[in-house]
Amino acid sequence: MHPHTARYRGLVASATAATLLLAACGGGSDDDDGDIAPAPTTRSTLAVSLASNAPACGFDAVNVTISKLRFRQDFNTDPNAAGWTELSFTPAKKLNLLHPATTLAGASTALGEVQLPTGAWTQMQVVFDAAGGSVRPAGAAADVALETAAATAAGVRVPVDLKVEDGKKIELLFEMNACESIQTRGAAYVFRPRPRLPSLATSGIGGFVAPAALAGKPVITAQKGGTILATTVPHPTTGEFALPRLPADTYDVVFQANGRATAVIGSVPVTAGATTRVGTAGAPIPLATSAVATISGQVSHVAPNVAPPDGTWIMASQAITADPAVGNAATTVTNRLQPVDLATGNYTLPNLARASIQYALYKPNTVLTPLNAATSGGNGRYRIEALATGYINKTGASANINISSGDAPGVNISMP
Repeated sequence: MHPHTARYRGLVASATAATLLLAACGGGSDDDDGDIAPAPTTRSTLAVSLASNAPACGFDAVNVTISKLRFRQDFNTDPNAAGWTELSFTPAKKLNLLHPATTLAGASTALGEVQLPTGAWTQMQVVFDAAGGSVRPAGAAADVALETAAATAAGVRVPVDLKVEDGKKIELLFEMNACESIQTRGAAYVFRPRPRLPSLATSGIGGFVAPAALAGKPVITAQKGGTILATTVPHPTTGEFALPRLPADTYDVVFQANGRATAVIGSVPVTAGATTRVGTAGAPIPLATSAVATISGQVSHVAPNVAPPDGTWIMASQAITADPAVGNAATTVTNRLQPVDLATGNYTLPNLARASIQYALYKPNTVLTPLNAATSGGNGRYRIEALATGYINKTGASANINISSGDAPGVNISMP
């Protein structure tokens, strides 16, 4: 127990004992009957909403059922311990964690409201129904069962930092990060939730992708140094896209589509409360055609180590080199990030462009046309890296896996 916590509890216990003693003796009041008016309970209303994600990971639907949300003011994670305040749903809420591609990113669903006593609240647990989860692979006609382990159903912890003040309504927005919460075990799909609290910033990035590229099902990400901070897909007809809730900063906007070269609009500035436009309906971002190839292999863990409970991930990336002559800034771009199979450790990274990555430095009020850019490895070469909680990231046999002439199978990674 933290010493400050112990001291706080001791003070509360002493104060409670003193109050009880005064009440028993009839002290503490000048009233003839000795009654003491109880201190009023101070509360506030918490409104909770769930943000949906773009269908950017090979699924049209990720369906889960939430039966309750639980909140508490300390860090005790025992679901059977006293001290939880619950928001229960009757009937339980069956929700699709993905919104339709025709809905621009930023959608959310109000789940309900709960009264919380004033003070600091440090955690929320999301309680799922173990049965009834399903996914629908992109283009499929029917749903497929989604495994939800008993430990997951019992409650997934979401750290929060809520300051509840008397009479002031507050709001909490969270998401399940659907694309990172679905893993495979052979032919089965497994729900391994990766909840997070998205930014509440009202700023972001929006724009248009050229209609010619839409058949390749583009995925658009906001990245910083290769870290993916937001993901979306464009409207399937108009090509319009939105990357909302981005704090004020500078981002690389990365466009990827099947049969197209990766394109980057670099150093896009976002200011508080505003949306920066990258491409317009009249001058959308073009994506050049490209042959594609696949990198595949297996990630293994050297005994006695085993894969961590939240799985192992595989990443393909490229490093753009600076070229002042054409305005390219040095940056790293993540092309693919996905989990490996839980049972075998096998992975497949499909539809990687063999053509040169393309880059355009952002300039306001300018038609942006990405052009060929040099990378540290060369055209059609990727750095392949395995990531797992508790392990130092390890790369494959080569930092420059070459697919310029075709697929690259057998890129195996051993995690010590």
